[in-house]
Parts: sequence; structure tokens; C-alpha cells
Amino acid sequence: MKVDQKEKSIVQSIKKKVQFFDWNLLIPYLILLGIGVFMVYSSSSYFAMSNLNNSEYFFKRQLMYAVISVLVVSFFSTINFRLLKSVGIISGVMFVLLFMLIYLVTLGVDPINGSSAWIDAGPINIQPSEFFKIAMILYLAVFLSNNQNKLANIGESYDGPAKENGKKRNTVSQIYQIVRKPLICLGVFITLILIQPDLGGVIILLSICVIMVLLSGVPFKISLATFGLAGAVYAVFIAFIKLVGSIPFVPTYMLERFTAYLDPFGDMQNSSFQLVNSFYALARGGLFGVGIGESIQKSGYLPESYTDFIIPIMGEEIGLIGVLIILAIFFYLVYYIFRMSLRIRDSFGQLVCIGIASMFLIQGTINVGGAVGIMPLTGVTFPFISYGGSSILVSSMAIGILNNIYIYDRMNDR
Repeated sequence: MKVDQKEKSIVQSIKKKVQFFDWNLLIPYLILLGIGVFMVYSSSSYFAMSNLNNSEYFFKRQLMYAVISVLVVSFFSTINFRLLKSVGIISGVMFVLLFMLIYLVTLGVDPINGSSAWIDAGPINIQPSEFFKIAMILYLAVFLSNNQNKLANIGESYDGPAKENGKKRNTVSQIYQIVRKPLICLGVFITLILIQPDLGGVIILLSICVIMVLLSGVPFKISLATFGLAGAVYAVFIAFIKLVGSIPFVPTYMLERFTAYLDPFGDMQNSSFQLVNSFYALARGGLFGVGIGESIQKSGYLPESYTDFIIPIMGEEIGLIGVLIILAIFFYLVYYIFRMSLRIRDSFGQLVCIGIASMFLIQGTINVGGAVGIMPLTGVTFPFISYGGSSILVSSMAIGILNNIYIYDRMNDR
């Protein structure tokens, strides 16, 4: 009898939460998910037929991922909000991911595109670094929400505001004292991901960390200085690669691709091969495209046409106008999530919104920027649209978590 009552209580709780679903968040997500399934079929059919004798191979798998993803969104939308900020659960997930990353870089697996970043789990190749993005965002959100007062007071003196006694604390020292524990933890994960190597993943993770810390209450002048410093570090990094030509654990060909955008026509048969063919695809598509399924570049000219370079294939088939419409939907979603962070009253929820919006924004910008030659090629997929089980599941987990935060905020508003 007690079991039946408990089950009824759970069902009633879920029904109540469904009434508060944020359709302004979910509708753009579902549109992008549907576009992704459709475009994966179009962009992968030639490769799948030529190599697997089944033109629908990647389409069927992407459709399966999409169906599972909708279930994932439903699950994370309706679980208890407190579970999302449970230090024990987050720590447990991070421990499992740490074990998986250590396994990848020590025992080794067969590399895919030069990177040992995937674990074969039957119908899906699990990429631990993708799942770590969500774990890291939740971990940082818990930590930063518990330390917001300390972050807001950076730059003050020991006994009061610096203006009162002229004795100002060392800002760098203050920040380090506050963030040293997560810094060490995240440093271990990021090092393991770099060893795989996954340069794009490292860039995204570091960018998310910086944005979340700076938007968690740090004074504006410190945020501005940090962004300036990040830009300088990036410039030095690019110059270092060009001059030295090597970084530990990162193959030379990856670094050459990373800097190919600086001179895309300088090595068209090697490091710039993908980028130049991306240009050809976009140029051939013009404003309105050559038609769905009519791409030439996907027929062996542009590698990774259904993953990293799905945007150029879309540009070739549906044209610049079509791509801009899809990008408008995507960036509206990002904008909406950032705006959501301003409305949510729970500080943990605010920071999760900022972290997830940053993840989508950075990943989408890097993918599109690489395809059009204004940013380095890093092997980053486009959220919701590119083929990939881990990527689409992680993005859907993020949407479910955001919906959960929205539901929790609305239910507590009554």
C-alpha cells in the first residue's frame, strides 16, 4: 500500500512538472534536432554507401540518438532539482569519468581521427570528455555559488575597502586562494584530455571555466583584464605553434590544421585540404543552394562531411540563406539561455545557465568559424546537428537540466 502511494506521488509530481515545461527552450531544441537528423542523412549517404554499402547507416544511428535524446531531456527535466547540485553525485560521476580518461591515455584504444578519445560501447562510442563538460559545469556551479561573497569582495583590503586604508590585497593571490581546489581538479582532467589529444575539447573547457568564474560575481575590471589576458595568451599560443611547430602530446598534423586558417591556400593538399574544400562547398551553394542531396563536396572531397564539416555541406545544399536561418535558431537558443540566467533566482541555477549557454556558444562559434576560415580547425562538432552519439546526448542532457532549473524556479514562484 505504501509502495502504491509512493508511486502515485511520483507520477503526480512528474505530471505537475510537465505543466511547467519551458517550450521556449524545447521548441528550438527539437527543431535543431530534427534538422540534424535530416542533414546527417543527406551529408553522410554517399560515404555510408561507398564504405558500408548502406546509405542509411548514419541516418538510422542519428535517428536512434535523437529518440534517446528526447527521453534524456524528459528524464533530466523531471528528476529532483536537488540531485543536480548534490556534491556526492557530481563527485561520483567525475570519478567515473576520471577512470575512463585514465584508461584511454594509459591502456589505449584504437584512435579515431588520430585521437584516443572514444570508448567502444556497442551502439555508441562514448567520449568521456564530452560528458565531463556537463559534470564540470555542475561542479563549478556548486562551488562558485557557495563562494560568491568571496569572489565579489576580491580587491578589498584585509580590514576594509582599499580606499579606506590604502592596503590592497593581491588580486591574483585572492583569486587563487578561492579557486585553487577546483583549479587542481580541473587541471588533472584537462591534462588527460590534452594527452588524448583533444585540443578542441580543452579550448572549450577552459573557456567555459573562465566565463563561469568571471560571471559569478567577480568585479568588472578584473573580468575585463582577464579577457584581455586570455586574448594575449591565445596570440602567444598561435605564435608559439608557428615558430616551434610542436606541443607535447599533440601530433604535428593537428597543429598544422590548427594554424591553417592563417594561410588557407598555402598548403592546399595537406593541412588546408579540408578548409579549402569547405570554401568550395560554401561558394558552390551561393544564396539558395544546389538542392538537398545534390552536394558534390560530400562525395569524398570534404572529409567529415557529416560531423565537423556539416555546416559547409548545408551551405552547399540549402545555401547561405538556409544556413543563416538555422544559425539564427541556434543563436536564439543560446541568447534565451543567457537571458534565463538573469531570471532564475537560485545562484546555482544561474551559473548552470551561464555554463551551458557558454558551452553551446563556444562550440557553435568554433565549428562555424573553422568552416569559414576565421578560426582554427579543432575537430569540434556543431551542437544538435553534427553526427555523434556523445555530443547529441550531452547537449540534450544540458537542455533537460535547464528545463529542470526553469521548472524548479516556476514551481517555487507560486
